Amino acid sequence: MATRSQLRVEGNDDSHALRHLLIRHGVDYDQKPWPTWFPCIAETGGKDKLLETLALNVRASSGRAVGFVLDANSSLRSRWEAVAAQLGKLDLEVPKEIPCEGFVGESRKFQARVGVWLMPDNRQEGTLEHFLEALVQENDPLLDYAKESTENARAHGARYPETAEKTMKAVLHTWLAWQEEPGLPYGTAIRARYFRHDSPIAECFVRWFRRVFEAVPIHP
Repeated sequence: MATRSQLRVEGNDDSHALRHLLIRHGVDYDQKPWPTWFPCIAETGGKDKLLETLALNVRASSGRAVGFVLDANSSLRSRWEAVAAQLGKLDLEVPKEIPCEGFVGESRKFQARVGVWLMPDNRQEGTLEHFLEALVQENDPLLDYAKESTENARAHGARYPETAEKTMKAVLHTWLAWQEEPGLPYGTAIRARYFRHDSPIAECFVRWFRRVFEAVPIHP
């Protein structure tokens, strides 16, 4: 049985990146104890497991809010259709397409608020890395150079898979290797202000987060 609202994410990188982004937006996970509306950020172990356990986690929420952040690194439409099929088990009104500001609904059957955010922005295919790319300062010449260098590295034996997900991961880690303190993890790099916190995509995500968790609880 859940004792606190939950934000369920795929893995460690997602958990730490989003936690530090929220801290920079004033959702201070550094303070103790947390305010009652702060959700626990729970790592689920991959997008497939997160999807498979979506309905189960809402049923076990004890009337508390539950948010889900999933990558859309294949077809955005098929990913939303798979999510919508799970949401349909929870007595939720599900739109044909995920809203650009993220999905938020109320399950009357389980008395729980449910939110879904599809990375990077509910509008295009991508992952956490594509979300973070949008947090790099506009016109940063190092990012373009990191993309060029990552591609050129193939001629020298680089073996990362040629998928959009793995390529962007390689680009971001290359870019992070050239910062003042090289090679910081995503969350620490957000805290160190190598990434912006106030790009449109970040602000949209934080608004979604607050709609899911900060709204007046269904039950006192």
